Order: sequence, then structure tokens, then C-alpha cells
Amino acid sequence: MGFQFNVNREDLLKSISEQQNITNKKGTLAILANVLLEVGQNSVVLTCTDLEIGLKQTIPAEVFETGTLTLPSKKLFELARESGSTTISFKEMDNYWVEISAGSSLYRLAGMATDEFPQFPTYNEESMVRVESEILADLIDKTVFSIAQDKENMFTLTAGLLQKEKKDNKLFLKMITSDGHRLTIMNKEVDDSIDNLHINHITLIPRRGIQEIRKFCENKTSFLFGIEDKQSVLKSEDSLLIIRLLEGDFPDFQGLLKTLSKDNSIYIDRLRFLEGLKRINLFTEDLFHAIKIDIQENKMVLTSKNSDFGSAKDEFDIDYSGNNLSVGFNCRYFIESLQVLEGKIVTASIKNQESPCMITSEEDVGFLGVIMPMKI
Repeated sequence: MGFQFNVNREDLLKSISEQQNITNKKGTLAILANVLLEVGQNSVVLTCTDLEIGLKQTIPAEVFETGTLTLPSKKLFELARESGSTTISFKEMDNYWVEISAGSSLYRLAGMATDEFPQFPTYNEESMVRVESEILADLIDKTVFSIAQDKENMFTLTAGLLQKEKKDNKLFLKMITSDGHRLTIMNKEVDDSIDNLHINHITLIPRRGIQEIRKFCENKTSFLFGIEDKQSVLKSEDSLLIIRLLEGDFPDFQGLLKTLSKDNSIYIDRLRFLEGLKRINLFTEDLFHAIKIDIQENKMVLTSKNSDFGSAKDEFDIDYSGNNLSVGFNCRYFIESLQVLEGKIVTASIKNQESPCMITSEEDVGFLGVIMPMKI
């Protein structure tokens, strides 16, 4: 006799929808497209993995018979999404088939035995500390956009670097990301209890893992967080997320930071700058999004050209009293930084024509963006 249970549709849909990015990864083993159902006395544990990210979630259930089986994750998600019933019933039949009833609908879904399903990683809960979800969410939101795409030659740039730093008797968590053309750093002050969090000499969390951590932060005030030698672990009352860390070296960004200076700073209305960049970006070439920025006393002029469509120009007031500058940049890099940066006024610091641009805001103290120039 196999399992038999009833679950609330909303509980099932919430859990199975959060697993879709993991189970729908192409080119993996067939069993990895399935979710493992472990039916206990009064709950069902749903587990998925792609061998890099593992997610285990527990939902309450009315259980008549316990048991285990794997079912196709995508089909289970679609079934729960389209169901009009508040309760969905599962009954395991012969040869790994499952009969699912939801209101007036009845389905038969083919499952697979649990033998081939990968063993979920073990972890040490004693080494975990409690963190506020808002802190990790902000670290990710302010940096995830500048992680390199998977095709990047230096594969460690496809991850975010997590660090812990003590400064002036204050403790900070720091996330650093770069795609080789820009660098983004976000610092968040944290409680002294985070000092017990073990951070590896180099802790690289892959992009997909960072995206899953961001989703994990939603609708939670806090959770347990731990870093082990080869994995990061997040645990709440009903969810467990384990992410395999990348191994390798992150580029030495400290050397770049030492070359930066705020001596030649431009003070710009953030929203006005962002609006101008979006308009100018309409006439950039698709590949490099190149724009020219001319800076004179209290005035900035943005220009772009497109060989097929024409050109664009936008001019507005700034607060600047230094030498005239004419520099080229990727417009999209500025847009993405300004969209996450908080504050009415941003400070753009450019030493000379060949220098990178440093972006900061007094209203978003922990944020630092660096954008490399390009030739126009």
C-alpha cells in the first residue's frame, strides 16, 4: 500500500512553484526533473535538487498512509496552478502511478522510484546563526545585476563574493560582484551575533544560488544561515536551502579601489540622471550601449548614436566645478546601478578621461559602484 494524503492547494502551489527554477534545468538527469515526496504522519516534505542547489520544504497534510515517491515537478506545478479546488488528494497506485483528485478533476500521474534520487546534503546546524532576511535581501538587490553571465571566461565572476568585516568596532556583511567591466559592493551593518558566522577565506555563491537565496528571504523576518567549506545553508521553520559554493579566486578588487578618488566629484539628481540615460539608451548600439558623457561646469550632456536609427542628446544641470570631461561608458551599467541606489542625489567621481567612474550616495552609505570607461 502506497501513500495517501490530502493537502491544501495553496500550500502545495507555493512550495512547488518555488522549486521550478531548480527542477526545470535542462540537460540534467531525468530524475532531477522530479520532486521527492516524503509523506509523514501529518506533513509532506517536498525535496528537489539539481546537484548544485537543493530545496526541501514541509507542508501540512491530512495523512492516511505514509510513503515516498518522486513525481514530475513541472506537471505537479501545472496541476496545482490550474486546479479550482481548495484541497488536492493523492493516492499512490501500482507501478509508481499516483491518482490525484482535485474537485471534479481526476488525474493519473506517472512517478519514479526514489532509489535514483540524489541524497540530500548533510549540514551542521550548530554552526548556523540567525540573520534578518532584510539584510541578505538588500545585499543581493544592490549587487546581483553586475554578476557576470555564464559565458564569462573567468568563471568565478559568475558568483558573488560574501565577506564579513569589522570596522570601527562595527560588524558588516559585504557582497561584492563584478563582470570584469564594473564592480559593485554593498555593506550592511549587522548584529554582533553574526560574528559567530563562519566565512571561508573565499566564499563564492553562484548567481543561481544568490537568486534562490533572494527568493528564500521573501515573507520571512529571519532564518538560520550558515557557511560551510563547500556549501551555504539557509533554514526556516518549513524550508531548507543548500547551495554548493564555487571554488576559485575572485579578482583583486582592492587594488582598483585604491586608485579611486572623490577629489573630482559631480553631484547629480538621481532620477533626472536615470531618466536621461533611459532616453539616450534608445539610440545606442545593442551590443555595447555606448554613450558619450560631456561634463562642464554645472552641466552634463549625454549623447548616443545608432547607425540604423540616428542619434539622441539630453542635457541637464548638475553641481560640478572641475575641469571639462568627455568620457564614454556603457549606458546600461549606469542605469542598473541607479535603479538600485537609494537617495535623491548621487555622487559620480571621475578623476580624468581614462578613469573609471565611482558612484555613491550619502543616503545609501553601504553602496559603492565602479564602472570602467570605454572608447567612443
